[in-house]
Amino acid sequence: MQPIVSIVKCEDYSQERVNERVRQAIELAELGSEFAPGKRVLLNPNLLSSRLPDEAVTTHPSVVEALGRLALDSGCEVTLGDSPPFAGENPANYARLCERTGMTAVARHLGVPVVRFEDEVVKVDNPEGRFYRAFELAGAVVSSDLIVNIPKLKTHGLTAFSGAVKNVFGCIPGIRKGLFHVQAAENREVFAQMLVDLLRCVKPAINIMDAVVGMDGEGPNAGGRKPIGLILASSDPIALDAVACRIVGIEPMSVHTTRLADEQGLGVGRLDAIEIMGEPIESVFVSDFRESSGANDWARIPAPIRRMLRGQLVASPVVNAAECIGCGDCARVCPIHTITPGWPPAIDLTPCIRCYCCQEVCNAKAIHLRRGWMGNLAMKWMAKK
Repeated sequence: MQPIVSIVKCEDYSQERVNERVRQAIELAELGSEFAPGKRVLLNPNLLSSRLPDEAVTTHPSVVEALGRLALDSGCEVTLGDSPPFAGENPANYARLCERTGMTAVARHLGVPVVRFEDEVVKVDNPEGRFYRAFELAGAVVSSDLIVNIPKLKTHGLTAFSGAVKNVFGCIPGIRKGLFHVQAAENREVFAQMLVDLLRCVKPAINIMDAVVGMDGEGPNAGGRKPIGLILASSDPIALDAVACRIVGIEPMSVHTTRLADEQGLGVGRLDAIEIMGEPIESVFVSDFRESSGANDWARIPAPIRRMLRGQLVASPVVNAAECIGCGDCARVCPIHTITPGWPPAIDLTPCIRCYCCQEVCNAKAIHLRRGWMGNLAMKWMAKK
């Protein structure tokens, strides 16, 4: 069965108009039945940083409010939250961010709580993940019956496009997101695969994109406001991203998250296999959308310092030769083939992505994780949160 992506025109953020267009997008995408009495619904917008709604960095509050109203009208229990990279670590900073981005007003209008993802962290196994077999997620995410993923259409220096798949990264609390950036280092495909593995774990059932005003150029935080005038919705986040990319002139399969997720059967990234409802892509195509240059903050750090940070912050697998039985399981399970079989095996830590699959399969318990002092300090700090 083909996934549906609905495309609905929405000229501005007036609440009455957004309410109508969001409802229309949900109906066209056949998502209305997901809202059911008693369901615990988590609204998860993009709250990247403490910016005003009109700056196009965060999901506009009118879109979040419209979805919250739909859920409440259906008898759902609704909460609202995200995990900004830094502001979420401190309750007062998170409160200020929610106020500035308009989420506090949304929660007040709807009569629902705002949750801080750092308040509770739960380890969730992800056995089918290609690289990452477990994630630490916000308790609010794990306890929800329905996650409503509400991304903003933006460019991104590392992933090229920030949409529905990238937005699930917010389900990982606080500073833990930074460790994934360090693990992936300069390998964009590894980082994209992490997001795909995370998507498999989180499984948002409703994905609705704020593309009324997007961001082009040097997104996700420093680009330009780009009026697009659309609301898009789908049960398939990969299909949603593919259609959104096509609308702004980005080749969908050039985005690693879309290609990898499509190849692994998590969704559909090929436009000819997606059913479009509402406006045809050709009628809403944006011809002057500026793509990202591909620069990202991690790459701006000098290589020697990047290597030092990676070695200090992220635990590395180390083989205890006295305990190793030379079975070779670690080499066979390594997803990027960075382990040479032997007794003991040799692990090349330079390309190692720190997925720890080798430690997971070692029946002899011969592979241990060793973290530098900075990493130990960070772990102790996070444990107190």
